[in-house]
This record gives sequence, C-alpha cells and structure tokens, in this order.
Amino acid sequence: MTLRRTLTLTTHADAARADREANWAKTPQERLAEVEFLRAQRYPGGTPPRLQRVIEFVERPRR
Repeated sequence: MTLRRTLTLTTHADAARADREANWAKTPQERLAEVEFLRAQRYPGGTPPRLQRVIEFVERPRR
C-alpha cells in the first residue's frame, strides 16, 4: 500500500474565489448551520457576552 500526496499551489486570489464559490454553492440553511457551529465552538457556555453600554459626562472647561 502506497500513500500519494498531491500539493496544489494557488494564489491568495484563487483560494479566496474558490472559498466564495464553495460557500455560495451551499444552501442558506447549511451556511447558518456553519455559523452556529462556529459560535458553539467559541462560546461553549451558550450566548456570547454582551457589550456594556456606559454613558459618561465630562465637563469641559470654558474658554
């Protein structure tokens, strides 16, 4: 039994185009499932932390 490996060299533009074509070939449900999979990997505990909204008033000296 022999193992053969093939190395294909491409440019960044060609790789980006191939990625775009592969993504657009998927159904919207498949793309959404991938997003949910990546979100579950990044935030295993559930929802991501929310940004905190802070309002701070600063008095500027009068000229």
